[in-house]
Amino acid sequence: MKMRAILMKDNCLLAIGDRPTEITDDNKWKEMEGNAVANLHLALADGVLSSIAEKKTAKEIWDTMTKLYEAKSLHNKIFLKRRLYTLRTAESSSMIYHINTMNTLFSQLTELGYKIEENERVELLLQSLPDSYDQLIINLTNNILVEYLVFNDVAVAVLEEESRRKNKEDRSKGSQQAEALTMTRGRSTERGPSGSHNHGRSKSRSRKNVKCYGCGKKGHVKSECWHNKNKSGDNRALESSSSQGCVASTSNDGEVLYSEGNTAAEGRKWFADVWLLDSAAT
Repeated sequence: MKMRAILMKDNCLLAIGDRPTEITDDNKWKEMEGNAVANLHLALADGVLSSIAEKKTAKEIWDTMTKLYEAKSLHNKIFLKRRLYTLRTAESSSMIYHINTMNTLFSQLTELGYKIEENERVELLLQSLPDSYDQLIINLTNNILVEYLVFNDVAVAVLEEESRRKNKEDRSKGSQQAEALTMTRGRSTERGPSGSHNHGRSKSRSRKNVKCYGCGKKGHVKSECWHNKNKSGDNRALESSSSQGCVASTSNDGEVLYSEGNTAAEGRKWFADVWLLDSAAT
């Protein structure tokens, strides 16, 4: 096919066939055939040139190459048809590559004289799609009969479906990445600039080695020491003691005046002997 395009570009494609009757100018024909022979020689590999070394005209060269590489034999047809009718594409495969492969097989079979009709080409394309395209196949076949479907239109629909899926997958990945980033930032905020998860927890851990200067024990400071709390409780108990708990007695032995008193508090009782001496100077 590429060789035909090259020959057509140089206006010498007719030289690979029989000379047309409308070309009566010998010089023009020789020029056309010379260009065709030159293009064929330049396009062929060195290992192939030996097969056409004795061929003089463009038609002879073309016919020889056709017999070597495009032989219309039964086994070539069978091979290409089997490949075409069993062609399947995987979920991760490129649809444009798959469609190009089918078009290549169509062209090769056409060159061998086996023409595939339009509706059959559509059916082959639809049945070669992966299972995930079942909904697309249903939509296409329900709206339009297969006999009226055009291969190129179905190919465009398949490519659009592939593009839609890729865009959806990209959006899903972007959403997952954003969610993961948000969660990561949330953890960093909880940990704080120093990287700790909880300042209160760190504070409680650090106070294990704190020593109280009141009782000498670890785990608390002097202002929180339970000994201080008990003392303050005792002082409050003393302050709240009733006056009835205080008893005093006085006696006079003739020489010294003295007093003796007892003090009591709620819950507990303290006994204190107080001696008050008077010189009786007054």
